[in-house]
Amino acid sequence: MKVCFFSPTAYSYFNPESGKWAGGAETQQILIARRMAERGIDVSFIVGDHGQPEVEIFGGITVIKSFSPFVGNRKLRFIPDMLKIRRAMQISGADIFNQRSTAFYTGQLCWFASTLKKRFVFSLGIDYNCYADCAGNLSFPMTNIYRYGIRNADSVIAQTDKQKKILAENMGRESILIRNGIEIIGSSACSPGVQAVEPPVERGRKEFIWVGSFRRRKRPDLFLELARQVPEADFTIIGGKADDPGFYEKIKAEAASIPNLDYPGFIEPDNIEKYYSRAFAYINTSELEGFPNTYLHSWRRGVPTFTIGIDPDRIIENNRIGRCTGTFERLVESVREILSDEKWRERMCERALEYVAANHDIRDKGDEYIRLFESLI
Repeated sequence: MKVCFFSPTAYSYFNPESGKWAGGAETQQILIARRMAERGIDVSFIVGDHGQPEVEIFGGITVIKSFSPFVGNRKLRFIPDMLKIRRAMQISGADIFNQRSTAFYTGQLCWFASTLKKRFVFSLGIDYNCYADCAGNLSFPMTNIYRYGIRNADSVIAQTDKQKKILAENMGRESILIRNGIEIIGSSACSPGVQAVEPPVERGRKEFIWVGSFRRRKRPDLFLELARQVPEADFTIIGGKADDPGFYEKIKAEAASIPNLDYPGFIEPDNIEKYYSRAFAYINTSELEGFPNTYLHSWRRGVPTFTIGIDPDRIIENNRIGRCTGTFERLVESVREILSDEKWRERMCERALEYVAANHDIRDKGDEYIRLFESLI
């Protein structure tokens, strides 16, 4: 079986010098691809054009370039970009193609796969992928093209039961649940970089962290306000530019003015573990997500999660590995509460470690992908 993953923004995971980009969709595809390669499956990736050779090999995974993402006018580039994608698909020689989250290309990939007599699987990312217009993020004719891709994909994979329900209600499409995976600390699945990460740092003050791209929907400004309201603790915000450079610069400038908040800039995926390992708790302020990979990074380090409203399938509340507060004011209260109750935190830490090992081991999740793909071909 030959499997090809499509992700225009994943090249920096293979060659960090190519640019600064990190995202949950890319992380999941990379982890699944590595698991498949370990199992002896022929794996390739179609990525963006960053001036690299047409075909490269990284760790046994073939990486094929296609078009240049984020360059020029998307409407004018549409046909040339699609032709480059189809060419890359032909070069891969894959039996099955997988795309995750980025709805702009879903219909085209599905069509190209069918013309090549291959299989196509779409993996849902953010929750708005469950709507034909991606909750207003796609306009005509892309809405129709995306709908075609979802309805004609050989399979659709959901991250949560919530996504399965929304997709069925809004697009009449059934999906298969495969939860996100991560390398579990201490397991043979861990990469050398994960195993060698430095131990937690003993600090006089407790540190809360926030990780993500500086998008308005992720509301990093609320994390800054949290730091202002809880001056007795330390706060670290990690992230890079997204689709709004002005908003990024605003957050960056405000962060510099808060004495108990540190902004180390964009941190490459391979270097971010030390921040999770020393965190007292992880904070999420987003208003819309799918299943944040940052949660898995936190839980495998025994770090509880506090969020205003992002609790997929009520995993945080049901497993008591943090708290979903509902409002910013209650988030502030919960942060102060955990600062004064070390035993409460210790119990959450233990449950987080147990939960992630039992439900999100990438070895298990990767094997679920393998079984699905094999059944389709």
